[in-house]
Amino acid sequence: MHGLENLSLEELFGVNKSTIRELRKENNVKIDSYDKEAFENLSKASAEFQQLVNSKDSPTWPALLRDIWASYYKVAPELLPQEQINPAYKMNRAWVEKMMEDPNTQQTRVNSMMDELVAGLATVEAGRQLAREIKDRPKVKETVDKADQAAHNQRKADEARAEGLEDLARNLEQQANQLMAEVEQDIKNNCRDIRRAIRSSLEKGREGAEKVVTAMGGWGIKPGDLTTVPLDQRISLTRRMAHNSRLKMLADLVGKMRNLARAKQKEKIKRDRDETHGITLGSDLSHILPVELAAIKNPLRKKDFYRRYTEKQLLQYELKVKEKQGRGPIICAVDISGSMGGQPLDWATAVALALVDTAARQKRQSAVIFFDTQVKKVIEFKPGERDLNKYADMASTGAAGGTAFDPPLNWATDKITDIAFKRADVVMVTDGLCYLDNGFLDAFKAKKEALKFNCWTVLIGSDPGGELKKWSDRVWAVNRLDEETAGEIFQEVY
Repeated sequence: MHGLENLSLEELFGVNKSTIRELRKENNVKIDSYDKEAFENLSKASAEFQQLVNSKDSPTWPALLRDIWASYYKVAPELLPQEQINPAYKMNRAWVEKMMEDPNTQQTRVNSMMDELVAGLATVEAGRQLAREIKDRPKVKETVDKADQAAHNQRKADEARAEGLEDLARNLEQQANQLMAEVEQDIKNNCRDIRRAIRSSLEKGREGAEKVVTAMGGWGIKPGDLTTVPLDQRISLTRRMAHNSRLKMLADLVGKMRNLARAKQKEKIKRDRDETHGITLGSDLSHILPVELAAIKNPLRKKDFYRRYTEKQLLQYELKVKEKQGRGPIICAVDISGSMGGQPLDWATAVALALVDTAARQKRQSAVIFFDTQVKKVIEFKPGERDLNKYADMASTGAAGGTAFDPPLNWATDKITDIAFKRADVVMVTDGLCYLDNGFLDAFKAKKEALKFNCWTVLIGSDPGGELKKWSDRVWAVNRLDEETAGEIFQEVY
C-alpha cells in the first residue's frame, strides 16, 4: 500500500478523466434519492413548475432550481465540498451560497421545511424572479451566459473524448476552463448585483410561501390534512386558495369566525363547568364567602377565622358540577337565493365553515346544504374531516333563484333519522321570509319532538310577524353581518 498517496484518481480507481467528471455532482446542495424523486414528482405534477424548469436554454438552470428547492425543503441543507462539484456549475455555487446566508431563506424555511409543496411553490416564485433579475441585469446575464457556455463546452468535450477525439476534447475543455476563470472573476466584480438579484428573488419566494400558508391557515388546514390528496390536486387547490380574490377574502373571514367560535366555546366550557347550588361549610379558600375573608383584617376575628378554617367550618359556596354531555352532529342550511348574493352569502358561508371546523375538532359529523326553492347542493363531513376540496366547493357556491324553507327542513329531518346524524343541531341562515302551511308546521314540530333536535335560524333582516319563531327554537334577526353577531350564534350552538 506504500505510495498510494502519490497515485492519481485515474491510477487509483482505473477510470479516465471523463468518467471522473461524470461522477462530479451538478447540485451544490447535498440531496439524496428521495429528494430527487420528490423534486421530479413536483415537476411532473405542476405545469408551472415544469414550465419554469424548461424556461431557460441552460444546462445549469434545472440544477439551480433543485438547489433552491432543497434549501427550502431540507431540515438541515448542507453544501457539498467544492471539489465534488462539476466545475461548470460554479456559477450556481455563488447563487446558493448567497441564498443560504440571506434571512429571507430562513423565514421561508419556517413554512417550507419538510413540506415539498410549499417549498415547490416558493421555488417557483423565487425562480421566476431570479430569471427576471438575470434578464434585467446585463452584467449578471453575461456572466450566466458564460457559465452556460462553459457547461456546454465541457459536455461536448466529454462526448468527444468518449468518441476518441482527444484533440477536440482538449480544445473544448480549455475553452470551458477559460470561460469558468472569467466567470469566477465576474462573480467577484459583480458581487453586489448578484446579491441584489438573489435578495429580490428570495423575497418573492418568502412571499409566495407565506401566501400559501396564510390562505391554508385561514381555512384551518395543516399540511398533514392534505397528505392523502394527490400532489397535482394539492398544487391546484393551494394555488386557487392563495390567488383567487374571493377565496382569499373568505379565508380571512373564515379565520376570524373560526377563532371566534373557538373562543366562545372555551368561554362556555369555563362558565358551565360548575354553578352555585347553595351555601355550605368547608375550608376551600377559592369558594368561601367574601364576609369570611373580611375577618382576616380584624385582629379580634382573625384567630377565630383560622380556628374555623382548620375545623372546616367556614361559610363557602356549594357548587354543583355539570355533567358533560356529548354534542350531536351539525346541519347548516344556507340560503342561496338571488338576494343573498355578495356580502350576505360570504358571511353565511363563513359562519357555515366555522361551524364545520368546530364540528371537526369535536369529532362531530356535519353537513352543509345550500338551498333556494330546492336543495341545490349537499356537502357532508365525517367526524374530524378537513377536506380542502369541499371547502372550495362551499366557497364557490353562487346565489340565484327564490326561497322556500320546506325543502331544507324536510332534508334535515330525513337526515336526522340516519343514526349518524341522530339528534343533530340544525342552523339555517337566510334573508327571506317564507310562510309554511299549518299542515307542514304540525308535521315538522312532531318530527322535531320525536327526534329531539334543536333548530336555530339566523335571519338577515327582521321578522315582524314572528313567522320563523313558529318552528325555530331561537331566531337571530341581524342587521349587521359582523363577528359579534356570529359570536352569539357560536355561543348558543356550542
